[in-house]
Amino acid sequence: MSRIFVQIASYRDPELVATVQDALQKAAHPDRLSFGIVWQGKPGIDDIPWQQLNWCRILLIDSDRSQGVCWARAKTQSLWEGEPYTLQIDSHMRFVYGWDDLLLHMLHQCPSDKAVLTAYPPAYTPPNFLHPHGEPTALAASHFTDSGTLSLVSSQSLSEQIRPQLGMFMAAGFWFASAHFIQEIPYDPQLYFQGEETSLAVRAWTHGWDIYHPNQIACYHEYERSGKPKHWEDHPRWWQLEQIAQTRLRQLLGLEPAQNTLANYGLGASRSLQDYQVFSGINFQSRSLTEFARQGIPAITLHH
Repeated sequence: MSRIFVQIASYRDPELVATVQDALQKAAHPDRLSFGIVWQGKPGIDDIPWQQLNWCRILLIDSDRSQGVCWARAKTQSLWEGEPYTLQIDSHMRFVYGWDDLLLHMLHQCPSDKAVLTAYPPAYTPPNFLHPHGEPTALAASHFTDSGTLSLVSSQSLSEQIRPQLGMFMAAGFWFASAHFIQEIPYDPQLYFQGEETSLAVRAWTHGWDIYHPNQIACYHEYERSGKPKHWEDHPRWWQLEQIAQTRLRQLLGLEPAQNTLANYGLGASRSLQDYQVFSGINFQSRSLTEFARQGIPAITLHH
């Protein structure tokens, strides 16, 4: 049975319950879904109707104790109980009908035993307005920020493709794979926010996972979240967590010596970081991008 473990790390998000309910209502097989939720909220302020989620695996954490999204995602993975597939999403999502069968179908279309589906989904506006003309798209490199973080954008439409397309980059708010992924690539709880997607992609790729972008829309994401609580707005000393995270990312990318081991959160041994840079058209040292990287097209073809 193709059971799916849905991972959701939620920070004071009023959309959480609606996201879970929408996933259930539109799934082809809701009985095959399990939800692992890490809720970070302020008791007495962020009121959630927990009785509507009482069958989910839920870890409740006072938001004052939260150390950021990657810390929460790591805790979410600890709620996995052996389901063969896993979907990581944000807590502000909407779905298409039959999204679970669709994701499984597209994953099995990928010519790799270690495939992960990922993209920036098209947008929705709460409660349920799905933006028209949304398309499935690839991910491409946009630029390096002043701090050296690689920024991504959605690139060419994949709606004319008959199967998912090989890619180089990962979206943290939507990826689907065999649950072996979270066994091999556990979330680094010391990352904060910037660089999360770079870490995911290089660790996945060097562990032998191949990244694919879906050719059909499975879900939608709320992007304009003005006025909703953010971790860095609640935590004045968030920058200390960010400094630690950026140091770990630079060590992962070989940009500075690793003063302490990254342990289970480092690169894999299946392929090298240098090979990834050639494949993706990214040079982390010089902060340069090739035209292939900017278009989201792999510079070389993988052979399986």
